[in-house]
Amino acid sequence: MKNISCRAICFFALFSLACLALLPPRSWAANQPESTAQPAHAPQTLRVGMPQPGVVPFFWQDKQGQFRGIYADTLRLIAQRLQLELEFIPLSQARLLRQFEAGEIDLEAGVVPDTSGMGASASRLRQESLFSRPFGIVNEVIIYRPELSFPVFILRDLKGKRVATVRGTQVPNTLIREDFANQWQIAQRVHRGWNEIGLMTEAVALYYQRSQNLEYQISLPYASNPVSFRLHRNQQQWLPQLNQVIAQLEQEGKLEQMVCKYLCGTGPIAQ
Repeated sequence: MKNISCRAICFFALFSLACLALLPPRSWAANQPESTAQPAHAPQTLRVGMPQPGVVPFFWQDKQGQFRGIYADTLRLIAQRLQLELEFIPLSQARLLRQFEAGEIDLEAGVVPDTSGMGASASRLRQESLFSRPFGIVNEVIIYRPELSFPVFILRDLKGKRVATVRGTQVPNTLIREDFANQWQIAQRVHRGWNEIGLMTEAVALYYQRSQNLEYQISLPYASNPVSFRLHRNQQQWLPQLNQVIAQLEQEGKLEQMVCKYLCGTGPIAQ
């Protein structure tokens, strides 16, 4: 998979997004307030936390200070329809969660509800969190050196092996994890042979492989997780409308177009 074609990248991205239609009802529906009417004194600006250093092609801040990515542009589409203003606030993941708990951040994008908020403050974080309907799918993959071969691409096959992982992510304790700050470091280390194996999200692995000409193999997904927006309970009046707009964008094909904008191009994405 050294030379990934644009057609292959689009297939992975659009196939994953199409799987949303097959998802069973989730907890976001149960948490949705009954009223869909906009309150008279609803805030007109939502504060959106962006985890630093950002992850291309999902959510990052470029050299000109502009916030870019699938998540940022999807939020702009939603905000336009809801006549909302967005304030993007870059923070470390730990600080983002603390400020969310305190009500100083209103929304976080690309959250997997079943695994979000792990740690000592998980209970309080869950109490303050409401989740939108899913707006995308994130596939988790194994990247590895080209000379390495695996019979099956599941985490169980990596028992006892040293694996490059992003610090703070949840992985089986049977792995010998070597933590790094972000997925870019993992991609570079496997490319250079400093690590034989790493765990990444599929879209990021494909992006770095294509745009930076990195040499590694990418497994089939070992896990696929629907991602949602995490909304602070103080802003729960926006949840019904948020879900309605996500459904509209999905029906109109706008979500697929947004994914393809970043993953179907022929050139690298400016950072």
